[in-house]
Amino acid sequence: MNHKILDHKTLAALACLLLVSTACLADKPYSPVLETTGPDVTEGDLTRTPIRFHTKDDAPEYVVLDAEEGYLQVPERHDAPDGRKIKVHYVRFPSTSPNPGPPIVYLAGGPGGSGMYSSAGDRFPLFQRLREVADVIAYDQRGVYGSEPYMVCPDSWSYPLDQPYEEATLSEAKRPFMEACFEHWSKSADLSAYNSLESAHDLDALRRALGAEKLTLWGISYGTHLAFAYLRAHPDRVHRAILAGVEGPNHTYKSPARIDSVVRKVAAAIEADPKAREKMPDFIGALETTLARLEKEPARVKVRHPETREKLEVVIGANDLRRGVYSTMGEREDIVDMLKAALPVLGGDLARLGKGIARGRTGHRELVMSLSMDCASGLTAARREMIEKEGRTALLGDVQNMSLRTDCAHWPVDDLGDAYRGPLRSDAPVLFISGDLDIKTPPANAEDMLPGFPNGRHLVIEGGSHDDDLFLSSPEILESMVGFLRGQPTKERVALPPLKFALP
Repeated sequence: MNHKILDHKTLAALACLLLVSTACLADKPYSPVLETTGPDVTEGDLTRTPIRFHTKDDAPEYVVLDAEEGYLQVPERHDAPDGRKIKVHYVRFPSTSPNPGPPIVYLAGGPGGSGMYSSAGDRFPLFQRLREVADVIAYDQRGVYGSEPYMVCPDSWSYPLDQPYEEATLSEAKRPFMEACFEHWSKSADLSAYNSLESAHDLDALRRALGAEKLTLWGISYGTHLAFAYLRAHPDRVHRAILAGVEGPNHTYKSPARIDSVVRKVAAAIEADPKAREKMPDFIGALETTLARLEKEPARVKVRHPETREKLEVVIGANDLRRGVYSTMGEREDIVDMLKAALPVLGGDLARLGKGIARGRTGHRELVMSLSMDCASGLTAARREMIEKEGRTALLGDVQNMSLRTDCAHWPVDDLGDAYRGPLRSDAPVLFISGDLDIKTPPANAEDMLPGFPNGRHLVIEGGSHDDDLFLSSPEILESMVGFLRGQPTKERVALPPLKFALP
């Protein structure tokens, strides 16, 4: 899944969401404070530093605790150990157990998310609770912020305001930007080396440097994709794994049919909420009617340019609305709020949507690691055919894959091949966690993987979507995670309260 540093808390977030781009990507994202408390210690390729770790402002509470920061030097290509070297980064929180198990390594989503960043925010309590079992390592994968190099494309790109969202137009808008970015960074890095298989080898190099016989993997979204790559490449080195929001080896490109199934579940939740049903008695019907109208004739909305403030016209097509619907289902709280934005739009008032689209079409940034990782993972011919077929009839079409297809058409890295995407088997105990309203990594993804994991278990969060919902929406989730790591039985379902939609 493409990594995007987004703010999807308000309608203004459509500036980042509508094209699922990195309009909000910073050259150096805000990071927690790591206060050095002692000298560096270098052992081979690993440099460790004792630190005081400070949580961020969005953590449940401000905490300062002793930890360890580390940088590990690894080959850019592991089959060329004497070639160019890069560094991966981590923060280790020592276990509070007198008899700790194998280290727990957190694999952030994206691709492009920072483990260090995740550990310092609202997921901080999870990291600290898991210390009861083992050391917990907030890991920064190759190419992400915290590791070296951290590569962001120079400059930015924008989508034309006077045209509706279409794949051909997107390709034309992004091509010169992508080509210039690839040329720029190819001078100092082998961009084909930024793939999930090389990243899996980095992870095993870290295991060896830490002197651990095995690792426990804890991944979310793209982090599960990396975990599968590690399970394939180093099958005997996984003690246990917790994989939330499953993105299997052949799931990088999304299934339009599975996305539609989540939209229809949300529609059913609207139907079950009396006040929401009164305001929106037929969400699917209203959406289909609006999409058909925009397909026939894109709307023209007067707005002000988000930077110059000049008056202009933005053109809105059916795919713009499809992208908006897809993007505003990222978490349960987004789904609860979606009707506040959707009701005016489906009633014919596109003014606020037009403002969001105008903001969201300008100043997009891209993270090099994200582009290379996803494009290298690719998809099988059979999955491509399936997506093309589903996209012809799906309510949201295939807009969720348009940006990725466009990126990869202009980003010439090596495809990892069908052997990388093929069936996977492991005897390692794995806890899969899914939200039944997760539009990005639906439960069916985990069901695809389960036949190859005889010791796998699947925890489904009823009423949960993606991101924090997979860990923080119920205290029962963390209890299941801790119990699983201790070898205890786990739940199969966690039911969240019925959705109650916010209304304008």
